[in-house]
Amino acid sequence: MRFSAALWGLFVVLLLNSCAKTNEIALDRLDQALFAAKSPEQIRAFLAKNPIITKLYLRPEDATNDSVLVADLHHRVNDPELNVLYEQVQNEFPATNNELAKQLGEAFANIKKSYPDFKAPRVVTMATGFMGPDMIVTDSLIVIGLDYFVGPKAKYRPRGPEFPQYILRRYAKDYIAPAVVFALGDKYNASNKADQTMLADMVYYGKGFVFTKAMMPTVADSLLIGYSDQQLTETYNAQDLVWAHFIDKQLLYETKSDVKERYMNERPFTAEIGARCPGAIGRWVGWRIVGRYFDKQTTPSITDLMAEADAKKLFQESGYKGQKEEQ
Repeated sequence: MRFSAALWGLFVVLLLNSCAKTNEIALDRLDQALFAAKSPEQIRAFLAKNPIITKLYLRPEDATNDSVLVADLHHRVNDPELNVLYEQVQNEFPATNNELAKQLGEAFANIKKSYPDFKAPRVVTMATGFMGPDMIVTDSLIVIGLDYFVGPKAKYRPRGPEFPQYILRRYAKDYIAPAVVFALGDKYNASNKADQTMLADMVYYGKGFVFTKAMMPTVADSLLIGYSDQQLTETYNAQDLVWAHFIDKQLLYETKSDVKERYMNERPFTAEIGARCPGAIGRWVGWRIVGRYFDKQTTPSITDLMAEADAKKLFQESGYKGQKEEQ
């Protein structure tokens, strides 16, 4: 049987489209279901139909019969201003051709290749005007508050002391999938609980970043760690100075929590090193250590890397001393 050129071309297009859609997951759009429930009765039915989501995300004392929660949600879904934000959510995260669904689908497929026992969790989206958290990630369920991630042009943005500008800029759609995959990697990230050194914390984050990059190989590094492109470039170029600070201050085996927090926690910058040194610099250095270790393996295996619980061994075998990649 022969195909004409036109038919063959159509066959190839259909095949490519089919392959492209293979890994896309179905998002459970409860944000749409909630905003379609305009009466108290419909909202109560929504809560009764989704008890797990109601309990985990909205967290009322009584998930199926909470009149205060029903009244609050009724006010929100009928509020004209909040509906503007809801429409922005729909524009940013359309029901079809949703980039988030594709990114998560591809990442889940890659995790499955490395960990055959992995079962893709149910992914639920919500929008409530910031009633619940930005994200919940468990082995079986992921809840994403899409209203948090509309971006800088959103009608309303999350507010409060926990959302300084350097954190708020990461609340955009491109940051969602890497954050989800990093959180899923925690299950596989073996560690020695008795090791309370800063090095152990650094290696934990480093392994998490390498895991996420392995499952999302095309994702930008800036989306993994939350640094801007300029911060990444400047930090990479100045890593010998950063490393010298860690060695001079004997930070690798530091166990005091208040000292570790200065280098591992989110901050606008690491004042101890300099105003241009990003916060959470210990996480970045950990990424450099683990990345160098992983690149040196003859047959690199992400499962072997994640199963290595000895942070000191990994560090020593990495040979990292603040140097850039070998040419």
